[in-house]
Amino acid sequence: MSEPIATPVCAPQDPIGRSLFFLSRTFAATGGLVLVAVSIMSVFSIASRALTGNAVLGDFELVQIGSAVAVAAFLPWGQMRGSHVFVDFFTTGLRPCMRARLDGLGALLLAICAAIVAWRMTIGTVDLRASSETSMLLGVPTWYAYMLMSPSFALLAATAFYTSSRKFREQPA
Repeated sequence: MSEPIATPVCAPQDPIGRSLFFLSRTFAATGGLVLVAVSIMSVFSIASRALTGNAVLGDFELVQIGSAVAVAAFLPWGQMRGSHVFVDFFTTGLRPCMRARLDGLGALLLAICAAIVAWRMTIGTVDLRASSETSMLLGVPTWYAYMLMSPSFALLAATAFYTSSRKFREQPA
C-alpha cells in the first residue's frame, strides 16, 4: 500500500506482450471515449430535464449499456499494468518468490474466469440475437452490449494468461 498511485508503465519487450499491451491500451482508450460520450449524454439529459421537463428518452438504458462496455474495456489494461486490487495483507511477510508464485496463480485464476465469461457472453450474444430481445424504451437489441463486451473479456483472459506466465518465469530469488 506504500507504492505511488501513478506507477510508471513499462511496456513488455517480447512481441506477444507488446501486442497485448497495445490492444489493452487501445481498448481502455475506447472505453474512455464511451464513458465521455455517456457523460455528455447524461449532462444533456439532466439539463434538458431541468429546462424543458423532458429528459433524453432511454438515458438510463444508454448509461447502463455504455458503462458496462466501458468497464469491460478497462479490465485488460488494468491487468497489463498490474493495477488491479491486490489483497496482500496475508502475504506481506512471505518471501518475494512465494509472493510472485501467488500473484501468478491469481492471474491464472483470473485468466480462467475471464475465458469462461468471454465464452458464455459469446453464447449469450448468439442466444439474445436469436430471441430478438431489446431494451424497454429504445428497443436497442440487448445482444449489442454482449457483442461489444465479449472481446474485452477475451483480451482480459489473454492478458491474464500472459501476466501469469511472466510471474512464473520471472520469479525473484
